[in-house]
Amino acid sequence: MRKFLFYSAIVLLFTFNAAAQVKPRPTPSKIPSGVPIKPGTATTPVASKRVVDPGSVDGRTYTSAQFGFDVTFPDTWLIPDSDFEESMKKQGFDLGLKAPDSLTPSSQAQINQAIKRVHILLTAYRSMPGATDNAIVRLSVEDLAANPQIKDAVDYFDAIRATYAAMKLPKDFKYSETQAEKLGVRQFAFLDTSTAAGKKRMYACMSNGYAIMFTISYSKADDLQTLRHVLDEGNFAVR
Repeated sequence: MRKFLFYSAIVLLFTFNAAAQVKPRPTPSKIPSGVPIKPGTATTPVASKRVVDPGSVDGRTYTSAQFGFDVTFPDTWLIPDSDFEESMKKQGFDLGLKAPDSLTPSSQAQINQAIKRVHILLTAYRSMPGATDNAIVRLSVEDLAANPQIKDAVDYFDAIRATYAAMKLPKDFKYSETQAEKLGVRQFAFLDTSTAAGKKRMYACMSNGYAIMFTISYSKADDLQTLRHVLDEGNFAVR
């Protein structure tokens, strides 16, 4: 039970520093102000027992009718379409979720398998991949139907922390106490983690038996403030 929670959360808390901190390459002569978005679509999730609707994107606003919210990112942030990661991979940037090299082979295999259970709804970038000090926000959901003891987001993070305490983690991995913050009309639990590669914060709330997670990988405090503002201004009463 704890492993289920641990591996689903660690996928997000461990696996995308590489995308935020990729080695810079020569800057293209022209950086687009935004990345084209396919109307009405977001990242298609992996199938599971309960169907997850990927939601839709309009401009810089992501809407999930299934989970009852919409959030809007600043105009300067990039919200790519479903072809973006493949296009960037051809240019030498692997933005996909995968286990970090710092873990043991067995842990890497378990995390890579767990990635299939994580439904990524949306990925947003402050700058084009390759820029220094970039920031990434991922919106994702985890089905907690098999974990009825998890009543709210505080329980969720407490269970994750208990699992961390029982695991052999990289020496530089640090995590905070479970904390809470009201942003706009919604109360969120959150957990901070850090490694030598950078910082992350995961905000979570609950809806329809799912944990809804907003995870940012960042190095600048302004980027964390951006996510806080996005959640503060979010509409969590979508019908």
